[in-house]
Amino acid sequence: MAKIGIKGLVYAPYSSGGDGSSIVYTGGAQLADYMIRADLTENRDDVKFYADDHQIDAENEMTGVSISLELSNMTDALEKALLGYTDGTGGELNATSKDSPFVGVGFTRKERFKGSVTYHGYWIYKVQFSKDSDSTQTKGESIDFQTESLTGNGMGVQLSAGGDVIYYSHIRNTVESSVTAWLKGKAGIS
Repeated sequence: MAKIGIKGLVYAPYSSGGDGSSIVYTGGAQLADYMIRADLTENRDDVKFYADDHQIDAENEMTGVSISLELSNMTDALEKALLGYTDGTGGELNATSKDSPFVGVGFTRKERFKGSVTYHGYWIYKVQFSKDSDSTQTKGESIDFQTESLTGNGMGVQLSAGGDVIYYSHIRNTVESSVTAWLKGKAGIS
């Protein structure tokens, strides 16, 4: 399938759970006109075991996920929710030494194949973000739009006692509103 679009950034601050119980999120939000790009990478421990001069076994286990988000607008509210920035005096926003908060985050991807459109919703259960370098350049003879990006480390959660460790979930549907409802449900948005 050809990937032809991305939208619908959804996030929710992590409150509790994921250690054998359901995750509780608080204060989730869905934002329009923010998503430019999302890169989701599965981190794997790929180990091979050799004996008698040949491979006899292997382990290829997921150990986490990395996510990079390129956004059209980094608001104060997003920096507070995703990076843990705090209000200062006189309208200041402070980047502090505190750890970034854990959040759940998701988005919708649109795909087309032979004229059929499918929507994919992605939900990463527990992510801790950091801001990539914040560089700016002069306009020069033409405008070059410059955007900000975040990089996140996604950790595994266990949603039931003795269950598998889950890093992210996704859903496919031909109806975009069904995917949006699924993401809002994950984030606890009514």
